[in-house]
Amino acid sequence: MHKLAVIGNPIEHSLSPLIWGLFAKDVGVELDYQKILAKDEKDFAIQVDGFFKAGGMAINVTSPFKQNAFSISDLHTSRASFCKATNFLSITNSGQILADTTDGVGLVNDLILNKNENLVNKNILIIGSGFVLDSVLLDLIVYNPLSIDILARNQQRIEFLHDKFATDNFNPQKNYDIIINTTPNSLDNTLFGRVECINNNVLCYDMTYTKSLFLNAMQNVNSNIRVYNGLGMLIEQAKVAFIKLFAQTPNSKVMFENLFKMGYHV
Repeated sequence: MHKLAVIGNPIEHSLSPLIWGLFAKDVGVELDYQKILAKDEKDFAIQVDGFFKAGGMAINVTSPFKQNAFSISDLHTSRASFCKATNFLSITNSGQILADTTDGVGLVNDLILNKNENLVNKNILIIGSGFVLDSVLLDLIVYNPLSIDILARNQQRIEFLHDKFATDNFNPQKNYDIIINTTPNSLDNTLFGRVECINNNVLCYDMTYTKSLFLNAMQNVNSNIRVYNGLGMLIEQAKVAFIKLFAQTPNSKVMFENLFKMGYHV
């Protein structure tokens, strides 16, 4: 029985145990997968240390601890080192903690494999400047989009992303091909309203997999656009980590079918 977990705050909403359990069933792997609530940064480090000392194999990390996960790790993949953040910790044979980030790969794989979207020479707009961008921009850039622009309030973060990833500022006159939201779906979020021009067949993607005010706002601008939530990203980033651990490839299509039957939609 392989011992895995997901840690974060909050954590009850996490679908990771369900997704990993369905993957494991698909390929015949036995898992003990638990949710761990960390109260704060200090408690996060204590919980991770205790988990691995108790025989844990790997742990998924969610908000707000992805930077902390990087800092407490002994080893880092090149992706994690560049991003300075991680969503996946595993224990090596020598007992060291290895940090990796699969968020960007998960997003790209979902867009390309499941949504049939070509990223090459596309104009991409990302709403928000939070730390999740440090984990996904590198993987988006690999596919040579024409531009990646940022619409956000935090000017310091906008400048940081510009310097590190060569992103640009939001241009209300530009015709974007892909619009990705990383900000909260709250009624006081005024960023959505600044996107007033959307062409037909634009792909709008919300990284959340709950009710999306962002997707509703974009459809109010143009009802002909394509809209998706982030459930596919969650599945694909978990799949990348699952393959790393068990060297077996579960079927994403089966996962989508099972979750659809349970009432989850993309």
